[in-house]
Amino acid sequence: MFWGVLLVSQMKGRHRAFVLIDVAPGKEKKVLEKVLEYEEVVEAHLIPGEYDVMAVLEFELYGREIFVPVSEMVAKFVIEKIRRLSDVKDTNTILPSLSMVKKAK
Repeated sequence: MFWGVLLVSQMKGRHRAFVLIDVAPGKEKKVLEKVLEYEEVVEAHLIPGEYDVMAVLEFELYGREIFVPVSEMVAKFVIEKIRRLSDVKDTNTILPSLSMVKKAK
């Protein structure tokens, strides 16, 4: 029983994921604007290199189905929303295992 309580407490909170998006040439800004329309996307950036757009997703697990892993929520969002946008050619999703944020002074 104790193990279950520990897992539940570790699963609660805010979780982030980073999605690198490969876009059809010339459609980068259009896709950037479209991904920002989703509630789960808290930031979006045009980036140089193999991918064109980076979306930062944020999921709040308080009050949600606690036994659904965040990785499953992220995968479902990417597959059902981002990959279905026209002009999206490919995605690569990064789920951090540990995140640290500097506090503003």
